[in-house]
Amino acid sequence: MKNEMKIKGEKVKKVITRWISASIFCFCIVAIIILLAGCSSNATASTPNFGSVPTATPSTTATAAANASVNVVTSASTVNPGDNFDVNIQVTTDTPARQLQCILTWDSTQVKCNSVEQGGFFTSLAQQNNMNVQVMPPLAADNKIGKFPPGNDVQGTIQYAETAFLIGGALASDNTLPGAEGTGVVFVLHMTANSDASGIVAFKLADVGLGDNSEIPKALNPTIHDGQITISGAK
Repeated sequence: MKNEMKIKGEKVKKVITRWISASIFCFCIVAIIILLAGCSSNATASTPNFGSVPTATPSTTATAAANASVNVVTSASTVNPGDNFDVNIQVTTDTPARQLQCILTWDSTQVKCNSVEQGGFFTSLAQQNNMNVQVMPPLAADNKIGKFPPGNDVQGTIQYAETAFLIGGALASDNTLPGAEGTGVVFVLHMTANSDASGIVAFKLADVGLGDNSEIPKALNPTIHDGQITISGAK
């Protein structure tokens, strides 16, 4: 009788031991699942937010009530073959502006560009306010294809634009910076009519962008006016 009770007691002990082991195992599995879920949740929540990064290109949001234009203005309406003349890329705006980008093209068989320099629209303001004007790429023209600034990429699929923009200036409480307004010249192209040229030569703007004086510039969406000269006839 005592032996039977002893055997039964040992069996009960084994069952209880197995039950405890199984319970501990299940508890550990649940704890691991909860821990992993918590880690995953924390990892998602701790993802850094770097915010927006300002660029030199005006944003697509237009400034309200902006009255702006970019114009080609020649120093003469009529020239003779061999004459020198200037082609000015001029800005008019009633909203302060800090950057301009553009492409200018012309018939390279009729005229050539000798050099390019900055006008006073941005440079005058920069001098008055201890700022700088950055131009990209360096000022030059491609007389093979009649284009300012020079050429295309290797595949000929991208026409690079010229950009001038102000750097520096004190940020005001409304998050604006000093900008140029009114009417002024940004780029001056010094040109010569070819000796055998005649007729009308058009100077066409493309890829034009004008940015206001916000800390992150907004597009002013200017109207565009191309220009032209008349070459009187071959000498």
